[in-house]
Amino acid sequence: MPRINDPTSNRCPDFLSGPYLAVRTAVAAAQDITPEQVATTLSDAWEADQATQVAAWDAQCQADREIENEIHQAEQDEAQRLALQEEREEAAEKRAKDKKKPKLAPYRDNVAITDEVEERPSQFALHKLKAFEYIELWYFTAEGCREARRSHRAQAEEAFGLTCAGPDDVMTFKPVASLKASAKAIPDADLTWRQMSTAKNCLLTSMAKVGWPQRYTLSLALFYHHLDSHPRRTRRDGEKILLAYHSKARLDWHEALADSESEAFDISSINESLLRTLADEIWDDRRSAVNERRPG
Repeated sequence: MPRINDPTSNRCPDFLSGPYLAVRTAVAAAQDITPEQVATTLSDAWEADQATQVAAWDAQCQADREIENEIHQAEQDEAQRLALQEEREEAAEKRAKDKKKPKLAPYRDNVAITDEVEERPSQFALHKLKAFEYIELWYFTAEGCREARRSHRAQAEEAFGLTCAGPDDVMTFKPVASLKASAKAIPDADLTWRQMSTAKNCLLTSMAKVGWPQRYTLSLALFYHHLDSHPRRTRRDGEKILLAYHSKARLDWHEALADSESEAFDISSINESLLRTLADEIWDDRRSAVNERRPG
């Protein structure tokens, strides 16, 4: 519909004036009425048309106001939506930042440190353990933990390297010493029985702390229990044979766990046939060594 101009300032013409004389005379003659009646009829017609135009103008103004109100309301709604979205994004960003912030554990007043000295493996060992990777048991022995303490004190003067940390694999700087193996580490097969017995407790505790599933931790704990109570332990070279079995079983177990396309074996189940094979190898090596020492 075409827009109209404001008609409210229009004024009714004087139909009794000279410019309308010819119109009044012609209409009066045609309708057999007086010129004055013609002027009155023309005035009435103009007023009716003026009223129609004013009503249309008012309707147009009302429609304009409604459109302006709708636009204003839409702008307010959009501004409110954007403000709410920004508020939600800021809240989400704050939650994400708070999640990454270090957390402080609560404490009880007047409760002193425990009497025991807790053995703490190196960050290198814990990093490997957290990634479910194989790590020599030596790192969890008393000797390995003491070496970790000495290395930790010396790290302040060492270089730093980049590594991934946290659930989001955020790149962080860590001392280089915490990212590399210790030169003093001993293979599992070369550990003493005492070292294995004491280190297993630290290993199992560390596995639970870094998030190993309970089923795997319990299976490994049962494995060590079976080694401790195995009848072969009291026989000749028994502990040496069981240490060799421990070294191979734990390494093979980790390699099997790393293969996601197959099922790993139950490490707690002792393979007596493999144990006999390892015993034969150890005895063969001993006989060979004895033969080499004999004079030719």
